[in-house]
Amino acid sequence: MWNVFKGTLAMLVRNRELFIWALGLPILLSTMFLFMFANLDDATAFEPVPTAVVEDGNYDKAAQFANTLNALAEPGDDQLLDVRAFATMSEAKKALENNEVAGILSIDAQGTPLLSVAAMSEGLGVEQINRTILNTITDTYLRNTDLLERIAEDNPMALSNPTAVEEALSRESATEQVSLTFSAPVQSVRYYYALLGMACLFCSQIGLIAICKTQPNLSALGARRAIGAVSRGKTLAATLSASWVIVFGCLVVAFSYMRFVVNVDFAGREGACIVALGVAALFTTAFGTFLGSLPKVTMHVKIGLITAATCLLSLFAGLYGEPCMELADDIARSFPVLATLNPAKVVADAFYSLYYYDSLAPYAGKLGILLVMTAALFAISSLFIRRQRYASL
Repeated sequence: MWNVFKGTLAMLVRNRELFIWALGLPILLSTMFLFMFANLDDATAFEPVPTAVVEDGNYDKAAQFANTLNALAEPGDDQLLDVRAFATMSEAKKALENNEVAGILSIDAQGTPLLSVAAMSEGLGVEQINRTILNTITDTYLRNTDLLERIAEDNPMALSNPTAVEEALSRESATEQVSLTFSAPVQSVRYYYALLGMACLFCSQIGLIAICKTQPNLSALGARRAIGAVSRGKTLAATLSASWVIVFGCLVVAFSYMRFVVNVDFAGREGACIVALGVAALFTTAFGTFLGSLPKVTMHVKIGLITAATCLLSLFAGLYGEPCMELADDIARSFPVLATLNPAKVVADAFYSLYYYDSLAPYAGKLGILLVMTAALFAISSLFIRRQRYASL
């Protein structure tokens, strides 16, 4: 049995074409994704609001307002404004008309801050969000200034206590920010998870080639093993074990490339991801065994079936772009049974469960589905293999 295991490993390793699909393609596609999605995540990131400031004589007298804007425009993770200074209002308005800035902040003769924005457009895009931010800044400054003036009139001594002033100006938040996901969601990771699902299905060719090599009517190696001293059950067990080792190794290499070269985020749960790859490799071996054991079907047709099934199922796992991802989500919501029966989708969802949920229950559920499908495929394959009879070898 050990010799059969080693012989199967050697036979599969020598078949270089298998590694083109099982290993080369996932690495190539993940590299392409790296460049395709380079700006996808940055597109949803917050950018400081471009703001025009009219630095005329009135602005020079409003030192407190200038200090406030400088603090909000200070570079850092919490930078809110991108201040652009203009000498006159006409220059600032020209920049606003050219959509170079979201609004104009100026000071009137009485020292009151003024906000000027362009005409409102329809929708709730970035322009409306930027206008809301500028309006909130202006209103907050005016409200705080009015509050301090009233305090100065009623109790001037209170202004000598910095703590009291800070408490008066502070606004307690009625909400608490919490994270509903284990990791901060990033849009591009779903495509890499779908790519792992596709890689698992393409690796089915390894199990298919291995099981076909055990069939006496398809290979000389299978004929020699059929008349050997090792029982057929042990031969199949050793062959499937070798297939699983090769598939698992290919998936781990592809996963490592995504993790350490492409820098795909797996939410720090790499250990659980390796377990998922092991279960996925077991399903892959079962799927390849099922197709390889189909009676009266040639090798080329079987490989064609794997290729067609992989491309089709990857489509409904959302691999081929945003429209396909939306289609996959719609199917999962409207026809959850179909999504459950799609192994590429189940594998992708297993990784996404680790990334999205703090609980391991959804992840365990996806692995359970894969194990059930694996057992069913192995059971059907055993029926096909047991019924195979040969008149001569």
